[in-house]
Amino acid sequence: MFKRFLAITLAAGMLVSMGACASNDAAAAASEPAAGSTAAASPAAAPAHGPVGWNGKPVKAKEDIVIGVSWKTQQEERWVKELDVIKQVCAEQGVELIYQVAENDAQKQAGQIENLVAQGIDILIAQCNEPGAITNAMKAAHDEGVLVCYYEPVMGDTYADFTGGNDFFEIGQLITKAIGDMNITGNVAYIYGDSTGGTGVVRFQEGMLDSMKNCDVTVVGEQWTTNWDPATAMGYAENWIAEYGDSLTAILCMNDGMAGGAIQALEGAGLAGKVLVCGQDCDLLACQRIVQGTQVSTVAKAGSEYPRLFTETVIQYYLGEKTAEDFGTDVNSDGQTIPFMSYPGVLVTKDNIDETVIAAGLFTHEEVYGE
Repeated sequence: MFKRFLAITLAAGMLVSMGACASNDAAAAASEPAAGSTAAASPAAAPAHGPVGWNGKPVKAKEDIVIGVSWKTQQEERWVKELDVIKQVCAEQGVELIYQVAENDAQKQAGQIENLVAQGIDILIAQCNEPGAITNAMKAAHDEGVLVCYYEPVMGDTYADFTGGNDFFEIGQLITKAIGDMNITGNVAYIYGDSTGGTGVVRFQEGMLDSMKNCDVTVVGEQWTTNWDPATAMGYAENWIAEYGDSLTAILCMNDGMAGGAIQALEGAGLAGKVLVCGQDCDLLACQRIVQGTQVSTVAKAGSEYPRLFTETVIQYYLGEKTAEDFGTDVNSDGQTIPFMSYPGVLVTKDNIDETVIAAGLFTHEEVYGE
């Protein structure tokens, strides 16, 4: 769907991950003004003689930019940390930030986007579990002159002027690659994410299956999981354990949260470390499980470098300092070709966790190994 010709090496650019920090009321708006700023954002026209920006028209000077972030969730650790990085970058750039968290409620998120636009944002950064549900709000933001940026590939699922992220099919391949490379046999089960996630989740699934295609296995279960809920994943795993017991070879999970739920079920049956489990997102708990031997692998997709690079890049794109020619391409819900900032994922296993996670600054040795 999209071409990727911006190559970025994950480990080389990693920064120390920021501590998790969330609003007391995640669904309410939060404002992060630049140092010394006390004025709230208000709708305002771009200056008549400002720099020529992303849309070929005068835009605000950088110090006057207001970024709105519409975040789908803070359920998983990575989303807390990546939002923290975006906050830090905005502070460093002298840009005001307003953010809202929808807690996996797409309809609420559409309303929050409208609210952010009403507060006078110039750039919108959004991501949603149901991209199609926010399409009208995203288009309305564009119509108000806002640069609409989607934090992940859209692949036709929603409206955006600019996107970035991983190739979902390649990430799916990485999720199951370590187990697939073992050429396993026997009974396996798959736990996928939320089926309302659009093309991206389907591409994850296709990639996962692709890496397992040479294994002589019997698929005894496949389940989609509303809101990627670990407790639901645990229930699926318990059912498979009850039916297949130690004849179950692997439970292949689409993210680390659900992998944790599956492993909890396996621990209850005395099968943790015997049944193979994988995931993605490179959560700290997943890294700990990998060194303990209860999870085979995870996939590092962003860390602190991707949210930093994405935020810096959309500011540059807004100001006209970078143009569409500097990026690969994606396609939005209107069928328009739009810029896509590609970022690769990295497979993490017990054999390379020191280099891919600890040396890259995602987590410390003490955090991962508990030493």
